[in-house]
Amino acid sequence: MQLSGTIIKGIGGFYYVEAADSVFECKARGIFRKDKISPLVGDYVEITVGENNKGTINEIKPRKSELIRPPVANVDKIFIVASIVEPLPNTTVIDMMTAIALHKGIEPSVIITKSDLSDVSWLYNIYVTTGMDVFCVSPVTGEGVDTVREALKGHISAFTGNSGVGKSTLL
Repeated sequence: MQLSGTIIKGIGGFYYVEAADSVFECKARGIFRKDKISPLVGDYVEITVGENNKGTINEIKPRKSELIRPPVANVDKIFIVASIVEPLPNTTVIDMMTAIALHKGIEPSVIITKSDLSDVSWLYNIYVTTGMDVFCVSPVTGEGVDTVREALKGHISAFTGNSGVGKSTLL
């Protein structure tokens, strides 16, 4: 059975493709390795599904964007996560990630985490003036989490930020 889908996870040479309201475990054809093409999460692909719902990736559709870190394709939104405390926000990192996103044609947003621990207004005021979406969240209290969830709908998104800023907790 031939299907079109999107790679949603890749681990150890296995790719999990969401297609036809199901997820199929797939391997990539050897031609991709020969052509030095690695399937990425976010790739739109054509697969053939056989016995036991195992599949083969036959074609990777053209990518509209690609990031090396994290290795993803077709991202249209990137959420740059910074905490207000522990670790302190690094505006240079936020600015650099914003520039990379814009260069790649990806819409950047800033998420300021740990808003329950300190005043976020100074950091919020810096980035809200740029026209970007800026979210202040506290996964502990739930403040702002619903607005981030709503912003994710209908997009292929990536989260990036320094270690310890709260990406995993937020997700």
